[in-house]
Amino acid sequence: MHKPLRHRCSRALTMLSLILAGETVFLPAFHLGRYFKPSLMTTFGIDEFELGRLGAIYGVLATVCYFVGGPLADRFSPRRLLVVSLVVTASGSLYMATIPSFGGLRILFAFWGVSTIFAFWAPLIRATREWAGDDGQGSAFGILDGGRGLASALIALIAAHAFAAMVGGGETLDPARELTAVKTLVYSYGGYCLFAAACVWFFVPESQTSLATGSSIPAGEPPAGVTSGGQRPVLRRLGLVLRSPAIWLQAIVIVAAYSAFKMIDNYGIYAEDAYGLSHSASAKLIAYVSFVRVGAALGAGWIADKLLGVRLTIQVCFGLVLVAYAMFLTVTPGPDLVWLLVANMAVSCLGFFALRGIYFALLEESGTPRELTGTAVGVISFVGFTPEIFMGPLTGWLIREARNRDDVMSGYQQIFWFLTILSVCGVLAALALRWFGGHKQPVSGA
Repeated sequence: MHKPLRHRCSRALTMLSLILAGETVFLPAFHLGRYFKPSLMTTFGIDEFELGRLGAIYGVLATVCYFVGGPLADRFSPRRLLVVSLVVTASGSLYMATIPSFGGLRILFAFWGVSTIFAFWAPLIRATREWAGDDGQGSAFGILDGGRGLASALIALIAAHAFAAMVGGGETLDPARELTAVKTLVYSYGGYCLFAAACVWFFVPESQTSLATGSSIPAGEPPAGVTSGGQRPVLRRLGLVLRSPAIWLQAIVIVAAYSAFKMIDNYGIYAEDAYGLSHSASAKLIAYVSFVRVGAALGAGWIADKLLGVRLTIQVCFGLVLVAYAMFLTVTPGPDLVWLLVANMAVSCLGFFALRGIYFALLEESGTPRELTGTAVGVISFVGFTPEIFMGPLTGWLIREARNRDDVMSGYQQIFWFLTILSVCGVLAALALRWFGGHKQPVSGA
């Protein structure tokens, strides 16, 4: 095999492994609640608010781990950290399959909050940024999130059809068959994690830039308040990052974008409450709509690199999300408008999946030095992913209280208004980055 071809194949396998790892590590904690929420609540005997509390427990631990785990990625090999995280996370599926009590679930979600983030998230972002080089950051992160979306959608689609086959097609589900189906899904999610760990071990190379060895890669002019950290102590590097307005504005962008994304966890139950879909039909709908993530992330990455730049592309994406929320707020749902539900979900998914695909590309556009990637990602994620803490309990409480008032739709309306306000804040933060971020321009041409 010619060397250039061998190099391209090696790079492709590296990215495929990062994609698989980046999605499968979150399957055990999130897929059941996202695609099979009613069956999850029935099997474990919990309601929407209690499920939201589990998400908050995960979110609190994850948020702390974003912060403390960031510097870890600047000093150790992403390859080894990713493998350990995947294997440890998979072990939690064995416990979940025993159908623990709510107290046991709280311990499990706290465990996952650590295992999926502490030694995983910043290493994943660092490995992707190093893979991308100087001028392909938007495309690289678009490929990562688009690939993750494809993996997620395919796994969800397979799971939805397998679930439907296991529980049967009746309107009333047999509890024993539903329990077996849920256990089967739990085991399969752990298996996916182990497979991804093997791929990372064999196909992701050791990092060639490490503060532990004293090497670094310059990345243009640093943003306001951030200079190269070199081998400075952790607290010094942290101080450099914390003083940057650009870092905090990027965090606000992610808060808004990630809050919009977290609403997908409620899309299935919304389809059932508002449009009368069955458990199996709603799971399949969300699985099919999730395929939007692939084109959204890839397209956003290309547009950000070649046409508009990351900041302007982010503003356009928030605009799509706002259009979708306006439709959710103004259209009166009904069984004869399922087509409109599907279209509106697709538009909102297009917006927030595109945002997920490129918001970390702001690191390069704002000129954050690559040797500070882990620390910067830790700080940004510490703030930006706080919706992991509040979105689950907030939406679960609003839906439960509205259901108790026999007016469940009012709960969804309150959620969509809240997300609209956050999206406006995201647009304003992206605009402000014009003054506080770097000035890297998109590359012209095809």
